[in-house]
Amino acid sequence: MLSGVVEPVQSDKKVEKVNQEILLSVKDIKMHFPIKGGLLGRTQGHVKAVDGVSFDIIKGETLGLVGESGCGKSTTGRVLLRLLEATSGSVNFDGKEIFSLNDNDLRATRSDMQLIFQDPFSSLNPRLSVGETLSRVLKIHGVKDPQERENRIKEVLELVGLTSFHMRRYPHEFSGGQRQRIGIARALILNPKLIVLDEPVSALDVSIQSQVVNLLEDLQEKFGLTYLFVSHGLNIVRHISDRVGVMYLGKMVELADSDTLFESPKHPYTQALISANPIPNPRLRDKPKIILQGDVPSPINPPSGCYFHTRCPYAQPKCREEAPEFVKTGENQYVACHYPLS
Repeated sequence: MLSGVVEPVQSDKKVEKVNQEILLSVKDIKMHFPIKGGLLGRTQGHVKAVDGVSFDIIKGETLGLVGESGCGKSTTGRVLLRLLEATSGSVNFDGKEIFSLNDNDLRATRSDMQLIFQDPFSSLNPRLSVGETLSRVLKIHGVKDPQERENRIKEVLELVGLTSFHMRRYPHEFSGGQRQRIGIARALILNPKLIVLDEPVSALDVSIQSQVVNLLEDLQEKFGLTYLFVSHGLNIVRHISDRVGVMYLGKMVELADSDTLFESPKHPYTQALISANPIPNPRLRDKPKIILQGDVPSPINPPSGCYFHTRCPYAQPKCREEAPEFVKTGENQYVACHYPLS
């Protein structure tokens, strides 16, 4: 047992999901970055990186978030952790309204909400050893006794597949997979309830990716962790996620159970995204691909109505004039489309 760091839970993950206890509730969050120009530096427009996203995360589950580069999925993760100050919306985490917390309350809450970065090397201070990096985290969050900090560090390193010997080594002395394990240890050492994983395996070799994903699943099962898994790797997302949300141009266009979404997508963009995913089975490679026409519109000046109508093969006049509501179309499946696929 990892004394003082993370208390293992005995309950099964499926039991947690049946209880449907919502840990995180995101309501209509927007993140519009101002564009300044001219001699006076006045605001001339906004980049609508996140434009009205809502979802819930159930305690103990993994929610995958997918979409093309630039769709706003990573920004969404940073906004809900308040690493970026949202333009509007609300995030309720474990009964606390995150956007209304003062600095002291936010600092106390951060131990329950952690982030694992995409690039494990740039997220670590090259001038600090692993032990110093993890020790600073504990010291900032109130663990003053040096011996207690050292004991916790040794235990959490063993949990992620490293040893106490690695405490004295520096980031450049590790492989990419080992650095990501250090990043996982840094997040885990504070006993969090929620971990946002921002493309945690995209910078790793394929063989190392599977090791890290298996480690994340083992830690989740052992400690009852809740994940928001941000990625563009559909195969990994389907493997690790209980539910998957699909984003396009700052909006959530579909949300469903993992198997349901991949087997029966309702939004044309989701269908095209899955169609573009490489298929390992050669017998299924003859299935025709869906090729979207045109480029992704600019988030500075998105289209009217449905943002996807400029590339959608099924677009109708209503799609150009009216933005679709995000509505339930089946059991645990939601879609923002006037004419969802049958």
